[in-house]
Amino acid sequence: MSQIARGAFALLLGISAPAAAAPAASVPAPAFKLGDSWVYDQTTEKGPSGFGQVRLDLVIERLEGETMMVGIKADGAPTAFQDLEVGIDWSQRRIIDGQDRMTTRPLSFPMSVGQSWTVDYVDTNRHGAQTSAHIKQTYTVVGWEDVTVPAGTFHAIKVVSKGIDKATIEVANTAVAGMVAGAGGATSVAHTQRGGTGQLTTSAYAEYYYVPELKNYVKTIEEQYNTDNVRVMRTTRALVSYKAAS
Repeated sequence: MSQIARGAFALLLGISAPAAAAPAASVPAPAFKLGDSWVYDQTTEKGPSGFGQVRLDLVIERLEGETMMVGIKADGAPTAFQDLEVGIDWSQRRIIDGQDRMTTRPLSFPMSVGQSWTVDYVDTNRHGAQTSAHIKQTYTVVGWEDVTVPAGTFHAIKVVSKGIDKATIEVANTAVAGMVAGAGGATSVAHTQRGGTGQLTTSAYAEYYYVPELKNYVKTIEEQYNTDNVRVMRTTRALVSYKAAS
């Protein structure tokens, strides 16, 4: 699923955005600047017992029209930023069958309450036993909410995403061998199960809380569910601080 200085805003924002302010009828695309940066706490839960937490630094490193290069690394790590190209709407893309395809688009500007859009594509790249997958996600802007995170309390526009993934899985050949004892002695028995393909359907749910003044989310929640509708993973990001570039 992976993310600097300015005169009067050189200090990390720890104040609350005015909750009483009337939300804009339509939210425009953000005006990024080189050096805009954010710090998030990311928590990942897997199954009933898996848990991990990391603090992530994100910074705008390059702007190129409708796309930008974002550097991501663990906070305080001595390593360089890992570069990720995303859209100015924070959408992500991948190369599939030699073509540049949009794979996630949590925001669609200009954005207003009631708006809805869909990302629908087939991934033919092989991932382990998965030979292909049909992925469909529908995003809906449901309203404005006050959200409290380590950086403060902010009035955010909320987007909800629901999706279905239908994957084709390759089933390997299996062979079972054993011995059966009889009156005349032991007999060797072997059984071979011919493989093939199978279908695996999973679902996803997400919430994105976007604050126009910060040009980014203050909180995201992304969940994955198995075929029995049991949640197998949840990833949460909460804003710790933001710096606007000069």
